Amino acid sequence: MLYNLIISLPMALCLFWLTFFLIRCFGAESEPRVTRLLACFFAAAGVLYTNHWLFFSGHPSTAGEWLYVVANLCVYPIYYAYLRALTRAKRSWEVPLLLAPALVSAVLFPIVRFGGGMSESVLFVFTRVCFAMQVVWVLVRGSRLLLQTIRRMDDTYSDDRSRLLRPTYQLLIFFGITSFVSIVLNVIGRDYFAHETVVIIPAVLMVVLLYGLGYVAAHTIIPQETVGVEVTGEGLSVTGEEKEFATTEETDELMFKIANALRDQKLYADPRLTIQDLATAVHSNRTYISNCINRRTGLSFSQYIARYRVENAQTILRDSQYKNDHDAIAAAIALSGFSSDKNFYRVFKDITGTTPLAWRKMQICTI
Repeated sequence: MLYNLIISLPMALCLFWLTFFLIRCFGAESEPRVTRLLACFFAAAGVLYTNHWLFFSGHPSTAGEWLYVVANLCVYPIYYAYLRALTRAKRSWEVPLLLAPALVSAVLFPIVRFGGGMSESVLFVFTRVCFAMQVVWVLVRGSRLLLQTIRRMDDTYSDDRSRLLRPTYQLLIFFGITSFVSIVLNVIGRDYFAHETVVIIPAVLMVVLLYGLGYVAAHTIIPQETVGVEVTGEGLSVTGEEKEFATTEETDELMFKIANALRDQKLYADPRLTIQDLATAVHSNRTYISNCINRRTGLSFSQYIARYRVENAQTILRDSQYKNDHDAIAAAIALSGFSSDKNFYRVFKDITGTTPLAWRKMQICTI
């Protein structure tokens, strides 16, 4: 009984997340392309682990083996397509290329099984090598895509929205660990795990991974206007209008203008402030400004604006007109441009090393 429960858990979890994302497809807040790809991912994983369940429960079939081979070579490419959609990357040749082995295997499997023109060991080696190559490709390209997008978001938006992608990147690292295990399991073969005790190892590992993938994906909703980035050999691409670097004198002058605009116009008080808004205010371009801030301060645009917001919040927190702590903190959040209470507390502690309340009490005691 326990054995049957364990081997069915990955399949059941895939069915749960598949149902969840199919329902979300009809929701008003869903991103259609992202949500459809998540549904496709859990559908492919569901086919894969349904075949696992049939195999380990003693009901293997030729059709099941065929579906297993094809689904196994579809899971990673579909997840990579999801990462590209999530980060707003443009469509490319990568995903169709990664799916090509699944199509080839779908054609070769019946030929090998019924035609007898090719040894099954050849197909076994082909699928395992392709699977390993997919894993490496998705981990390397996926990690690079996420990191570059996080960096681009930090240099474009002031509301620290890159935090939305950080769990996905962390999960991809875990995905890498389980991917290595998957490659080993693929080389060893499922027959080795056809034992009531040994089968617990891959089953539990896959349950943890699948739950993590579904949970993080369900809670990762990127605002529609968020920019994406193409992974290229040269790194982030910029438009022809945007000058990337400035001389020391130009940097000094621009940083002076930026500081004046932020303080005089209080641009930081807008939670939705972007680097383009700042560029317009100082009559420059966003890449020029981003590089100046990065080179002069070592901070991203998001981190740079956060320091202005915390500085303004500190002024409000020490203001004697606020008689109680709650009013002072509420005013600091509302007037300093923080997108949420949670964002305020996290950023304030990151910069000052203490909480807003503790900082206010310390300031009051020194007055």
